[in-house]
Amino acid sequence: MVGRKKKLRFDISLWMAISAVAVLAMIAAMMAMAQFERQKAKAVEVFVEKGETLIKSFEAGLAYAIDGKIRIFNMQKLLIATAQQPDIDYLIITDAQGKIIADSDPSMIGQKYGLDMDIAQIAQSREIRWRQSANPEGADTFEVYRGLFPLYAEGKERSIKQQDNLVIYVGFNMDKIEKAAASDKRNTVIMALVLLVIGSSAIISLFLVQAYRLTRSALWRTQAFSDTLVKNMPIGLVAFDNAGKIISYNEKAREILKDFSPGLAAGKDMAVLPAPLRNLLVELPAPSSLQEREVEIVTPRGEMQKWEALVAGLAEDESFSGKMLLLRDVTQLRELEKEVAKSRHLKSISSLAAGVAHEIRNPLSSIKGFAVYLKERLQADSEDKKTADIIVSEVERLNRVITQLIEFARPLELKKKKTLVSDLVDHALELIKAAAQKNNVKISIVPKNNELFAEVDPDKVKQVLLNIFLNAIAAMKEGGTLDIGWAREEENIRLTIADEGAGIEEADLPRIYDPYFTSKPAGTGLGLAVVQKIMEAHGGRILVESAAGKGTKVALYFPRRTNEEEGQK
Repeated sequence: MVGRKKKLRFDISLWMAISAVAVLAMIAAMMAMAQFERQKAKAVEVFVEKGETLIKSFEAGLAYAIDGKIRIFNMQKLLIATAQQPDIDYLIITDAQGKIIADSDPSMIGQKYGLDMDIAQIAQSREIRWRQSANPEGADTFEVYRGLFPLYAEGKERSIKQQDNLVIYVGFNMDKIEKAAASDKRNTVIMALVLLVIGSSAIISLFLVQAYRLTRSALWRTQAFSDTLVKNMPIGLVAFDNAGKIISYNEKAREILKDFSPGLAAGKDMAVLPAPLRNLLVELPAPSSLQEREVEIVTPRGEMQKWEALVAGLAEDESFSGKMLLLRDVTQLRELEKEVAKSRHLKSISSLAAGVAHEIRNPLSSIKGFAVYLKERLQADSEDKKTADIIVSEVERLNRVITQLIEFARPLELKKKKTLVSDLVDHALELIKAAAQKNNVKISIVPKNNELFAEVDPDKVKQVLLNIFLNAIAAMKEGGTLDIGWAREEENIRLTIADEGAGIEEADLPRIYDPYFTSKPAGTGLGLAVVQKIMEAHGGRILVESAAGKGTKVALYFPRRTNEEEGQK
């Protein structure tokens, strides 16, 4: 199987996007500043080179003055002619004290210039220097200056000594440069802004795409969770639109309604539902309200079921947009509640009966003692002695009833241990052997597994077997066979006892576990009630099958031990 490629994820938070835009803005600003600095450096380089070239040309022009002699008049004339070149604001030549000896503006001759600098030191140096001066009335001036060193022709002597140690100043008009720089600056700012806008748009778009993807993923997860929850919830759900058509339903609803609405499907009308549910849907009073009711439904097999049904309206702008039906089968729950209530009722009666039994037993002992005393003092054949015998017999019978009542009412405390089923049966049969022989009852044991163990309280189980064996023998007044067998099942050990007696009437069969219900003239009616109590305490159960005149079969089910436990004898 070809593995699926894992999708790349770019999780971008809002603050990360903002930080990226801020960094991009800083980069754009730094790029613009770097561009400005490069332009400035280029302009300086151009002006310096131009100024140096102009100064060298001027020096060369001075070398070939008339008669090979440099005169101030010729220098001034050459200075004015040179200053006529484009972009030159002025040309000035001063001596070492800053006095102007030649100027492109003749009116400035004789005045001082450059006193803010070390003119004497500059006059001795051929190093090109420059400075930029602000002009409030127009463009700035870029000034290049150094010492002036004319190139005299060979064989010619210098005729103007005072012209030694001169300084030349060339002032350039920066109007064109400033306009070009302003244009470049404007273009650079525009490009930086365009870059910033494009980059920011890309980052914001990426953030929006990421947010959309995350929102869609969260929505998909929420929808998947909702679908899974609705599908697997233990309550049936059916949704309807405003016209009463089924929109959707889950598997639990299909399971609950399978016997009533086999045609349940999306698009079907609510008419496919049982009448009680349809009525509940129709009776919903308001769009945002809900209505809950427990309804009784008769299945096609004639069984009565109880359902909890809840109908809720789906509202949009205070008007119905649909309805939702929730269903739960509570039949077993209601039966369990009845059993719990019955158990509590019997427990309270048992507690009362136990208290009364204890109070009765003491007077009975006194009555029996007086009856025995009178019996011993009366003559053997007298009627009074027979009456005393009856009193003793009835007191003993009443005492047995009280003993069974106390046993029934007392909470069971089981002392379980690993016990062979065959041993339990053998011990119980020893106690009823005489009664079986007296009623001409044969005992047949057909076990399928003689080595079968059970984790039980041996004394309590013997009491169970003894009660059932005695009931079986009492039911076979004309004799018969008592069949006993046991075997292992998947989760239980099943022990069966079958007799050939008179059986139980069908009307009496549901009441056989009720205390004091009995069909025997001298019975107490507590035998099977005690048996059921002991079986339930073991986590087992008892099942009785009987029909009048056809005998009775009792099956006892005990939770069985595992194979490993059975091997540990």
